[in-house]
Amino acid sequence: RRMTPRILLRRVLPTLFVASATILLVAMLSGTFGEKIEPGLVPASGPSPASDARRVAVEIATIPVFEEATGSVQAQRRTTVSSRYLATIDRILVGAGGEVQRGQPLIELDDDELLAQRDEAARGVEAAEALANRRRADLGRARSLLADGIMSRSEFDEVESAARIAEAEVERRREMLSRTRIATAYATIRAPVSGRVVDRLAEPGDTATPGTPLLALYDPTALRIEVPVREKLVARLQVGTEIRVEVGNLPSLAGVVDEVVPRAELGSRTFLVKVGLPRQEGLLAGMFGRISIPSGSREQLLVPATAVETIGQLSFVQVVDDADRVRRRLVTVGRSTGGGRVEVLSGLATGEVVLDSGSGD
Repeated sequence: RRMTPRILLRRVLPTLFVASATILLVAMLSGTFGEKIEPGLVPASGPSPASDARRVAVEIATIPVFEEATGSVQAQRRTTVSSRYLATIDRILVGAGGEVQRGQPLIELDDDELLAQRDEAARGVEAAEALANRRRADLGRARSLLADGIMSRSEFDEVESAARIAEAEVERRREMLSRTRIATAYATIRAPVSGRVVDRLAEPGDTATPGTPLLALYDPTALRIEVPVREKLVARLQVGTEIRVEVGNLPSLAGVVDEVVPRAELGSRTFLVKVGLPRQEGLLAGMFGRISIPSGSREQLLVPATAVETIGQLSFVQVVDDADRVRRRLVTVGRSTGGGRVEVLSGLATGEVVLDSGSGD
């Protein structure tokens, strides 16, 4: 059917409007309505250096390089406590982690049998002394009879011999009593050294046998870190060398090399290095640590920390070129070196000039 002019206009007008708007947008983006610039070279422009910012040249410095080796803290003096005789454990007076002093009671053993032996030995001494007294009296009478010619010399010798045997028996019995008293004292096991209990290896009711460890002690005032070190670096570590040690969250410690074991592990080709540590609160045997071994030197680039602008995770500096123009440049920074300076790992070269505003983000 035939379209009226009104219907035709209603259908065509939106299409014409969209086409006109598209043409106008393309013209604006192409610069049709902007100012025309003749072809040719024009001077480049850039922001001028801030008047309140000072110019700082990138510095170069030579610093020592360290390699780290990890190990664990060990006690220089470790002691195990055991019983001298077979007995049942009555009580253990300390626990793991406890501090003990030399001579302090640690373990009490069943001493009933020892006390019985001691009492028996004491009665044996009494009987031997009584017999010896009798033999001494017999010897005195025999001397008088021998002087009066009533007793023969052979009879006197027998009496004298019996007296000497009785005296010897007294000494033997006294020695037995002394040994039983010493053994009774061993029923209470005491700390051989001052230190800290690191392990408890028995419980009350267990049987203590000679030579079997019951407790383990170590001296907390004499600790060291033992570290396997690559053979390439071990030559730099001599006995007496002072090196930096990091242990857990404790402050850095100044350790001294005590010993370098002169034998390499076949699998890892490392040497065991033992570094003595100063006494430090919170330092315990078994803790993880690392030592820093000198391995040469390298050069680093330094700029003031206040010259670095941080935006998110990116770092920038304002670089002044030979034409006195300022350009923002992306750089990679390392850690602070002290004195308000920071190391630049990439993005700058020696001799370049940056702006230092005196305040950083």
